[in-house]
Amino acid sequence: MNVLLLVYDSCRYDVLCAARTPVLDSYCRVERAHSPANFTYPAHQAFFVGILPHVPEDLPYYNRFRKQLLGLAAVGEGQVAKDALLKVSSPWNLVQGLKEAGYRTVGAGAANWFRQDSLTFGFERFLFTGTDAQRQISFLIENLQGAEKFFGFINFGETHAPYSFAGKAEPCRDRVLARLMRWPPVPSGPVGAATCGFRCQVAAAEFLDSHLPALFAALPGDTVVILTADHGECFGEDGYWGHGVHHPLVYEVPLAIFRLDRTPLST
Repeated sequence: MNVLLLVYDSCRYDVLCAARTPVLDSYCRVERAHSPANFTYPAHQAFFVGILPHVPEDLPYYNRFRKQLLGLAAVGEGQVAKDALLKVSSPWNLVQGLKEAGYRTVGAGAANWFRQDSLTFGFERFLFTGTDAQRQISFLIENLQGAEKFFGFINFGETHAPYSFAGKAEPCRDRVLARLMRWPPVPSGPVGAATCGFRCQVAAAEFLDSHLPALFAALPGDTVVILTADHGECFGEDGYWGHGVHHPLVYEVPLAIFRLDRTPLST
């Protein structure tokens, strides 16, 4: 099978639920999951060894203790990964293991963390783009054409503060940055869905949904898509803003797993 991992950077679960996402909705329901980390770098390191965001419900692939989707043999969570739907071996990470197994590995990243070799190791081709979904999608389509089997990856930056995307009319009025918080955090003013930051992230998620058809149409039907976020965001709850802080909403992310031909994944 082919694998496509799409990460909406910083996107909260309730934001994606509030957004109008007809393309994603046509494939499956989005589940409430918990990220393994509260900022981009460690979350992706976990993803790249097969530890995706986790749901507590008894759902194969969403709950890795029920059935893991991507498994890295011999290192890490070996006993959990042993019965994974797709399992490879590597002393480095899942991406390198897939590459050694004959997969074409192609990725594009928006966050500055993707300037680091430690996150791009194992990719045959990787492009750091900054926030530019259209360029990222074009890069993946161009570099995956003709691949017998592939692992494709995009870290989208539109859902990360300041929530900029092509055609956006107005800037976000909220500065959603943890480093600007008072410490200890002090609740003040609107929170959550009442904030400009929440609404701007919703608009960014809707923008990304409108760009999924071009990507999906270029890929084979047996492609398994994992759409998630690396972490969430606080919009003033309990005085917290941004991410990289230990707050429940920073760990709460969306998770959707589906095949492009809409065939159920075998369990």
